[in-house]
Amino acid sequence: MLDRFLMALTAASTVGDDGGGGGGGGGGNRQGLVAIAGCAAMAVLYVGSLYVPSVVLRLPPPRSINAHYLRRFLWSIVASALAAVACLSLLPVKGHQSLNLNYLLSVFGLCTNHLWQATIYPLLLTALLYLGPLVMAAFDCFTQCAQPYSEAEASGWSVNSLANLVENINTLVSNILAWRNYVVAPLTEEWVFRACMAPVLLCGGFNPLSVVFLCPLFFSLAHIHRYWELVHQEKHDKLTAAVIVGIQLCYTTVFGWYATFLFLRTGHLVAPLVAHVFCNVMGLPALGQAFTAPYVVPLSFIAGLGGFVFLLGPASSPTLYMANSSSAACSCWLGYCKWN
Repeated sequence: MLDRFLMALTAASTVGDDGGGGGGGGGGNRQGLVAIAGCAAMAVLYVGSLYVPSVVLRLPPPRSINAHYLRRFLWSIVASALAAVACLSLLPVKGHQSLNLNYLLSVFGLCTNHLWQATIYPLLLTALLYLGPLVMAAFDCFTQCAQPYSEAEASGWSVNSLANLVENINTLVSNILAWRNYVVAPLTEEWVFRACMAPVLLCGGFNPLSVVFLCPLFFSLAHIHRYWELVHQEKHDKLTAAVIVGIQLCYTTVFGWYATFLFLRTGHLVAPLVAHVFCNVMGLPALGQAFTAPYVVPLSFIAGLGGFVFLLGPASSPTLYMANSSSAACSCWLGYCKWN
């Protein structure tokens, strides 16, 4: 299905190698510069779209926080669609290929083959990083459940727990911030910064390792606008805003490495997407609480990190996710990946 696209990608990589790019790094050749410029334009487009209503269109301020985020949701979706158009205009997808919907979707990592593996394996792999917090949560739940109850109290507790669960779900569904953090932001960010940028960089002659480190740079720089929001909208002092944005940049860079790695290894957009949603749900691990918890909690932190490092390669092996691993004599979705 991707044979011609894979051949074009391989040819682009060869051009990068022969053009003085330093072993396929993509630098010093026209294709690499065009790829960098294209990705930078996508990042600017994505961030700039958030300010189009107020700065460009001069629309009146939204009357509520829900209206504010709904407006942002709309423009981030528009930016994502434009990024896809920009991506396809830069990729060597021509002729009948441009009319083949399945082919075009597969370019962006929207594949149906091995879909459950691409969903479950990266999710479980990511969960290993949060093994400590998950164990702490289990301890809290066990402590609450282990308290002595009369039969009537136990029955009432079960009913109340179910009612609370339903109420929490309803609250989550109606919470605009939940939609931003767990649906819209992960979907649009992974689409623009992984599905659209990674193929462009690869066709620009950058090898997969370079792409893993390049994509997160655009992803992190796209979060710098938070400094302006923190200072001018949320009225934080400049030092506090700088610290908050600095931490966020470090976190998004590290996560971006991991998300891009998953995307290139699996060939599925759903792989970094489920990891993104899970990390947003869990937040930063509370390492400080681990040292005051029972000894099994810090041990679970260490075991989770060790398990993650040990399983990162095997759990993301392209052979687990590819319907035709012999394409272009390589087990990678992109045809010339050297991970194995």
